[in-house]
Amino acid sequence: MNFLKKTIIILILTVFFGIFPKNTYAISAQSAAVIDAASGRVLYEHNANKKRGMASTTKIMTALCALEYGDMDKMVTISPTASGIEGSSMYLAKGEKITMRDLVYGLMLVSGNDAATAIAENVAGSVEKFAELMNQKAAEIGAYNTSFTNPHGLSDENHYTTALDLAKITAYAMQNPIFCEIASTKKKALPASEGGYARTLINHNKLLSMYEGCIGVKTGFTKATGRCLVSAAEKNDLRLICVTLGAPDDWNDHRTLLDDAFSNYSAYKINSAGDFITTADIKSGTVPEVELVACKDIIIPIKQGEKSSIKTAVEPFEDLSAPIEKNDILGVLKVKIGTESSGEFPLIAKESVELKKVIFKSSALSLSSALKKSFYLWLTCFN
Repeated sequence: MNFLKKTIIILILTVFFGIFPKNTYAISAQSAAVIDAASGRVLYEHNANKKRGMASTTKIMTALCALEYGDMDKMVTISPTASGIEGSSMYLAKGEKITMRDLVYGLMLVSGNDAATAIAENVAGSVEKFAELMNQKAAEIGAYNTSFTNPHGLSDENHYTTALDLAKITAYAMQNPIFCEIASTKKKALPASEGGYARTLINHNKLLSMYEGCIGVKTGFTKATGRCLVSAAEKNDLRLICVTLGAPDDWNDHRTLLDDAFSNYSAYKINSAGDFITTADIKSGTVPEVELVACKDIIIPIKQGEKSSIKTAVEPFEDLSAPIEKNDILGVLKVKIGTESSGEFPLIAKESVELKKVIFKSSALSLSSALKKSFYLWLTCFN
């Protein structure tokens, strides 16, 4: 009888774990998402489109806007508003002069709300104007369920995102090499600033030391939002972005989610950088068409058995006209796995195409004909 009971239990467990997917494990996060940074393919989601507060993970967008719209070598004078902001700080003094680059290090490593405010004021003139810039950038990236009202993440009912949106924003930011360098820095010594002092910044992101392959990104916490964490990790030619919002056990959540994604997905290369993909018609050019090539390796994450269901579709942009510069983006390669969209990759012009010059020439024959016509009209009018 005992043997029979054990056999039944084993069968039940076998059926249970065979039916339910591996990623049904419990995590502490209220919302979570794991995506592939290159393709945007969603590898895991849990309430991923639920709008929630994001705390200091806000600063991913703040850093991105600083890098894209600011001058990293510019000296920034710290205002009373910036030095007096509440919450986490890099302890900037009123009137202190420090470079924008050092402010971004203070923003990302020790989550300085003072650094965030100083960046906003310098780049856009005010926190409110900078928030508008942040929202414009979010829309460009496709993070349509995100709203920023400030650069630091202090709680506001109109300041929110989703796990999936935040993953998209982070994947975009990680394309910037300076952002990657700062987000992956564990410790940074800043020189003494004018009106300030030398600082040593220790990154709050423990995953940089806890998880092999981790290359960032940002922690966050307020009482209203709970613990928020965004991480990026690289293994086996894949770069994954993991986001948890409202996660009491976020460090372990991220290790679990990343381990599962890396173990269940492998990198599959569709094309190499520079591979010919298609041609695009060019109007008014010195040549009628231009070759489109992959601007980088086109790699997607796939699970076992998915390779045969990969489909690609090439879409050159319409109504292209010369002049065209080499490396201009002129189309996309869309990838599907079965019916699931698994990424769009830009296609670039292999060569430049110059505008065709139109030269009007008057031949000797046409000139002669015109003279004869004029002479005939003169004779008609005056005779």
